[in-house]
Amino acid sequence: MPAAHYAISEIAIVLASVFAIHRLAPRGFWLASFASLLIGAVAALGAWRFASGQFDALETLHLTAAVQGGLVAMMFLSADMAMKARAQQSTRLAVVGLFMASLLATSSSPSLVPVFSLAWLVVALIVMAIYAQADRFLAVSSMSIMLIGLLVVRQNSYLDAAVSFHLYHLMIACWLALLPFCLSRLPKRVTAAPIQG
Repeated sequence: MPAAHYAISEIAIVLASVFAIHRLAPRGFWLASFASLLIGAVAALGAWRFASGQFDALETLHLTAAVQGGLVAMMFLSADMAMKARAQQSTRLAVVGLFMASLLATSSSPSLVPVFSLAWLVVALIVMAIYAQADRFLAVSSMSIMLIGLLVVRQNSYLDAAVSFHLYHLMIACWLALLPFCLSRLPKRVTAAPIQG
């Protein structure tokens, strides 16, 4: 059974999640706030799993929550970004279409969940790269932290298991903490004012 120190980096994610929600919600990023809440809740479950010594008892619940919660979080985050930015109507429709396709495909084939999670993360990066109004390089670089952690650091055979675990989770915490900065760089879509008669 892993040592209780594995809970430390999970707690870092929880704290980053609270920070992100505190900064995102007042700006109207409700879906992104919900995504941050989901990630924080999964991390809180992980922290309890390791700290309480219930590693085996909570393993299935924790892993399922991490996989499914990760997908839903990425879906809500990317959708919020696309809807808030001054994206074209066709882009927003494409996001809605991908949203529905993700729900249908993953419900019929759960093995596709990681694939769609990665796809939604790429969508978030593309939206940031296209629509960031200022500090585009910094915003895209910050949004890339999660992708780098997922593809390079997570379960890296060249790293010690504990190092890989903590580094990956600290990268998630860093990504969450930088999320408000990234989303603040998106120009909000302006709703047309009603015509006065």
